[in-house]
Amino acid sequence: MAAKTEIQKLGFGRIARQGVIAGVGAIVVNAILFFIGSAMGAFPADALTPMGVPVDIMAVVGFSVVSTIAAIVLCFLLHRFLSVERAKQVFLILAVLVLVGMAFNPLGIANAPILQIVLLEVMHLVLGGALVYNLLKA
Repeated sequence: MAAKTEIQKLGFGRIARQGVIAGVGAIVVNAILFFIGSAMGAFPADALTPMGVPVDIMAVVGFSVVSTIAAIVLCFLLHRFLSVERAKQVFLILAVLVLVGMAFNPLGIANAPILQIVLLEVMHLVLGGALVYNLLKA
């Protein structure tokens, strides 16, 4: 007789809760970094993104919210179709690839001072690190 092994899958609620905790924490930290950078003149109005708009607090928050939702959905789908261990491995690999790919986005901002680029890179790492840490912990 073959023994039944129970495969434990993570539910959407648990993944979403961990993702929201990470997202909200990262948004708070990134908002603080943005306001500190703004006070230092790191986000001038003439530094335009490829979409033709300057980086403002709404862009920072919006990017963080969309990224958090995408990470939660991806993590849930991976856990739905893969084993827990394999889902965590694939999520980590994809997260690193996305973070490396996103490292080039701040470089595309016209007239961006070095401090703005550095702060945006740090903001990417804050959000990505928080999401990876909390979603792998789920």
